[in-house]
Order: sequence, then C-alpha cells, then structure tokens
Amino acid sequence: MMPIWFTFNLDIVTTYIQDQHEDCLYLNIYVPTEDDIRDTGPKPVMVYIHGGSYMEGTGNMIDGSVLASYGNVIVITLNYRVGVLGFLSTGDQAAKGNYGLLDQIQALRWISENIGFFGGDSNRITVFGSGIGASCVSLLTLSHHSEGLFHRAIIQSGSALSSWAVNYQPVKYTRLLAEKVGCNVLDTSDMVDCLRKKSSRELVEQDIQPARYHVAFGPVIDGDVIPDDPEILMEQGEFLNYDIMLGVNQGEGLRFVENVVDSEDGVSGNDFDFSVSDFVDSLYGYPEGKDTLRETIKFMYTDWA
Repeated sequence: MMPIWFTFNLDIVTTYIQDQHEDCLYLNIYVPTEDDIRDTGPKPVMVYIHGGSYMEGTGNMIDGSVLASYGNVIVITLNYRVGVLGFLSTGDQAAKGNYGLLDQIQALRWISENIGFFGGDSNRITVFGSGIGASCVSLLTLSHHSEGLFHRAIIQSGSALSSWAVNYQPVKYTRLLAEKVGCNVLDTSDMVDCLRKKSSRELVEQDIQPARYHVAFGPVIDGDVIPDDPEILMEQGEFLNYDIMLGVNQGEGLRFVENVVDSEDGVSGNDFDFSVSDFVDSLYGYPEGKDTLRETIKFMYTDWA
C-alpha cells in the first residue's frame, strides 16, 4: 500500500525493517555517556517522530547518538503503528482511527513519567520530525491528549496544513481495502469485524493508491484526538502553548526529481514547467488564479543568478 514513488529507495531501509512484528511499540533512548560542563543537571530531551508517508518506517532508522553526544541532550526515537494498522478509519465509532497518533502520545506520556530515571528533564521535552514526522508533530500540538507531555516542537518540511497531513476521505480508502479482502459490506461495524478476522499480513499487502500528494491511511478528524480541522484549530490559537520552530530542510525533495534531473544540465525547462503545472493542478482545486500561481512558483524557484 505504499505510494509508488516511495518504493524506489526501499533497499536503503530493508536492513531496519526485515524483522517485522505486530509487537512493535518500542522506543530507543540515547544518553550522553560523559558529563558536560555546559549542563550538569538533568538534560533536555529531544523526541524524534519518523516519517514514511504514514505507511512505514521505524525509529531504528535514525541513530540519535551523534546528536546526543554533541548536543548534550537525551535523544529518543520511537515506533508507532503505520498504514492500515495505525490509521484505518471508517469515520465513525466502528473504527475512529488515529491509532498511530495515540501510540505517539502514549510514548510521550511514558517519556514524561520515566525520563528522569535516565537523567532527563521532564520539563524540557522537545518533539521534532521531518515531512510526515513534522505533520505528526504539528498535529500533536493541536491535540489536548498530548497537553503537558512536551514543551517545544521543531517542525521541518511539513505541517498539519500539508495536503498529505490529514486524510479527509478515510471511508473511501477503507472500503477499497475491504473490497480487496472480501469484506465489502455496507454496515461499517460489520465491515470492521470482517477486517479484524484477516491476518495483518493480508491487510498490509493490499495495494491502495491515494490521489497524488495525499494519503490513503493517515490521521483523521475524529472530534477527539484531532478535534477539528487543523486550519480552524490554528486560527483559534490552539497551538500557542508551545514554543515552535518551523523550517524547511535543504534539498529534501531531491530524491523525488532524480529521474528528471540531468547530472550535468539540471532540470529541463519542459520538465520544470510540467512539474509545476502538475503540482498546481493536483493541489489547487479552483480554476481561477491557477496561471498566476504557476508563474509565481516558477519565479520563486528559478535561479536568476
């Protein structure tokens, strides 16, 4: 069920995901081994939320030892349920969804209660992530379930407002999955009961392709973990209880254009125009102003030097 573009570089991560098991909710804690004169008391804590299109990934892919040593901080990476196991939703009480986010919240609760035993300061916990990880962090700042569990957030190359941050059509993709495994019944409770009788392997192996720049299984607005549309929550100032750093990682999107970039001449004019037009057409639903938006993007991302 992974987006096609995400399968290109899977060889890189196979070392970390060969041993797959439903018993996956673990975290890794990296603690500096030597005292540092910069901070001799309880150390600040940085919790990393991995990305992976909400479809895969593991905290084991990130080695936090370097940041822990050089930054004199405790670094924690964690796992959470992904894909259909972490984010399937029927949009009602049959399967509310957001299980992956609840895993993250429970991990933060454990960290807040226990990090003192590792020399950490429970009053200085920062959550950070990139891409999908950033959207998770952004959503956590909007959820009352995570209130008091961390104090700062670093949001890199993504947010709760990204087109792929929230799934606004969960029932559509859940029914596509149900149809593929023989559970296509009208009543959502009966459908979920049928899905629960299938093996986890059968569920995760189904190929459910979302619309471009969107996700098939991801966080949903459930009135609980995510109480309302993120844009509305932000307008209401729900995230103002945190210190937040926002940014974009340099060169993060290069892997998505590797097939259209010539090593010597770069991106051709035609490929650049097509990429911009495809992006605007996929994400901007209003016909008015599309030409202006395309030209603005081209102007912004053209090297005029």
